[in-house]
Amino acid sequence: MRSSILILSIILLFLIAPAIVSAQSKPVVLVAYYSPSGHTKAMAEAVAGGAETGEVEVVLRSIEDISEEDVLKAGAIVLGSPVYNANITPAVQEFINSWPFEGRPLKDKIGAAFATGGGISIGEELVMLNIIHSMLIHGMVIVGGQETEAAFGASAITGEGEYAGKAVQEVFLKKAEGLGKRVAEMVVRIEVNP
Repeated sequence: MRSSILILSIILLFLIAPAIVSAQSKPVVLVAYYSPSGHTKAMAEAVAGGAETGEVEVVLRSIEDISEEDVLKAGAIVLGSPVYNANITPAVQEFINSWPFEGRPLKDKIGAAFATGGGISIGEELVMLNIIHSMLIHGMVIVGGQETEAAFGASAITGEGEYAGKAVQEVFLKKAEGLGKRVAEMVVRIEVNP
């Protein structure tokens, strides 16, 4: 009798455990960046900090360290690039080009963008729009920042005037945090109420 109960308990555990684990898994927010100078990394860290709500798992990685599995596992992808001739950098374009397209596996995932640029009006908004355009081609749902001044995402000026030769300023990091927070809120909302 005891062995029958033990066997039934083990079978029940194996049947119920996967449902419990999947019910407890949190949506993943992948914060991806390319940062030769460290400025875009600072913004990425602020985005990740804003996303740390406890309701999501935040993965912060440089694009060189991201696998296709990481991209597919994410419920949200927040991608950052420095400005390169008013565009995203070639490395970021190559990263986006590596995303799987067949069958549109990124469709309905949350997408967001952030950028850093050496000067005022040097192309930060263009970089964010380039990233957003690529995300839209994949069928992603785009989320902007918390404030009107962060409508396309978050951006920072890093090399002109009062911003030159310094760490990324707090005003820009706050916008990045707000973007991360909003992305986390939206991915939870979407994944809880599909």
